[in-house]
Amino acid sequence: MRGMPKWLNSKEDVLNVVGLASDGQLSKSDVKKKINDLLSDERVYNYKAEVSSDYQPGENEKVMTEKHYDGTEKIVCYELVENMYARYIQLGFTKDEIISLLSSLED
Repeated sequence: MRGMPKWLNSKEDVLNVVGLASDGQLSKSDVKKKINDLLSDERVYNYKAEVSSDYQPGENEKVMTEKHYDGTEKIVCYELVENMYARYIQLGFTKDEIISLLSSLED
């Protein structure tokens, strides 16, 4: 591998760029950004329920109005939940491992 890969497609890719950044061959800030990107889809909003217009959302909820093609509107609630399909999980990492990699890149 030469330089920074456009995509981190495997656990080996992630570990390689961290090693290269530690050796000074890649910019630590660029590698940290790439690894932080793996955490970007850690939590996602999932449909919870249809609600009334006076519903007060909780801390991990958001309410949206859905407009349909036939002109009807529905008020729905979405809940922020852990994403079991997060990119770092697909690559075989835990959140703690990602945080550990990020801390190893601190100056």
